[in-house]
Amino acid sequence: MDALSRLQAACARAKGILRMVRPKYDVFLNCRGVDSHTCFPDFLYKSLSAAGLQVFRDDAAFSVGNQQIGPEVLHAIRTSRIVIPIISERSVHSKRCLRELTEIMDCRRKHGKSVFPIFYKVNVADLGRQCGNLPDFEEALCEHEMQGRREEVQEWVEALCSLTRIRGWMSQAIANGHEGKLVKMVVAKVLSELEMSWVERSSMFIDSVSHYLSEKRRSQSKCQVFLSLRGADTRYNLAAFLYTSLVAEGIQVFNDDDPSLIGKDCVHEIRNAIDHCKISIPILSSNYASSQWCLEDLAQMVECKRTKGQTILPIFYKVKTSHVRDLSHLFVKHMLRHKEMVDESTYERWERAVAEVGSSRGWVSENIANGHEAVLVKEVVEEVSRLLNNPQTHDPPSPSTEY
Repeated sequence: MDALSRLQAACARAKGILRMVRPKYDVFLNCRGVDSHTCFPDFLYKSLSAAGLQVFRDDAAFSVGNQQIGPEVLHAIRTSRIVIPIISERSVHSKRCLRELTEIMDCRRKHGKSVFPIFYKVNVADLGRQCGNLPDFEEALCEHEMQGRREEVQEWVEALCSLTRIRGWMSQAIANGHEGKLVKMVVAKVLSELEMSWVERSSMFIDSVSHYLSEKRRSQSKCQVFLSLRGADTRYNLAAFLYTSLVAEGIQVFNDDDPSLIGKDCVHEIRNAIDHCKISIPILSSNYASSQWCLEDLAQMVECKRTKGQTILPIFYKVKTSHVRDLSHLFVKHMLRHKEMVDESTYERWERAVAEVGSSRGWVSENIANGHEAVLVKEVVEEVSRLLNNPQTHDPPSPSTEY
């Protein structure tokens, strides 16, 4: 074992000891993420965990059958230092989430619990004025009332009303709905809010040493995966979540936002990353071809596949076409805008790249669990891990993920 490995092992042991004396959970996450097929709750959960925080998420809240909350969940709510309820359009359909929310607001009223709400694609002003009587909310609450005690439903309404009076985040108001930026803001706020004892400061110091060692090791090895982060319609949601998930699995992914790239030629660094990676993941959305940078990246991926045998795992993100092989037809209106701006050989190179990748097997986001992005991300991470662990296999994604 070399010196770096010994120091990393010592840091891991020290973190284990320090964790024993700190509160069990820093954050309790109350959410119902499956209702809108969004990856946002999973993205936030992994980002908070990646920041070194102990996060409790009640996974049973996603099941339809179990609507009661047990002692473990109640204990987690009461002992977590910060609670983050995520209110979406269909949160009110879950009795379990409403019961958790009632307990959360009770803890805030009685014990001053810190509550940071996120109103996910919900107009908090309307919610506050109507106090739960928005059409979708009213229908769900009436249904609950017919099934159970009127008093309990009234408690849920009061909890919702109280929550609207707390300053939080409105997802659509943050960077035009870019969820990656919202996640960064939430994580930064949580980290700044938590009061750090000497034990926690020591833990953060150890984390910083571990991070330095990890970065040093990463800098000594080549990038394993190039993930296309270009494109405003994917960079701050699916791409950001996929990046976090890949890194959480210990996979080395190129990040064009890495502070170490400041002062360097970004184009050169991206080209170098594509050239040296083992797997490239382009995320082809309807606006992908509007960017010359994206088209050039795609062309280089295809060239590396031909010359070096690298693997391309495309994701066709909300592409409105009956057949993915017709992707070039979808892109044609964007492609034509570039035709007068680049030489003929470059344009033809881009066309060939689009046609080849469009004919490749990959994931069509809308076909994965009816568009549930968290399931899509999980499948992509599993496939990347499989290919990296079995470099001799070059099978395409499993049939369940084909178009």
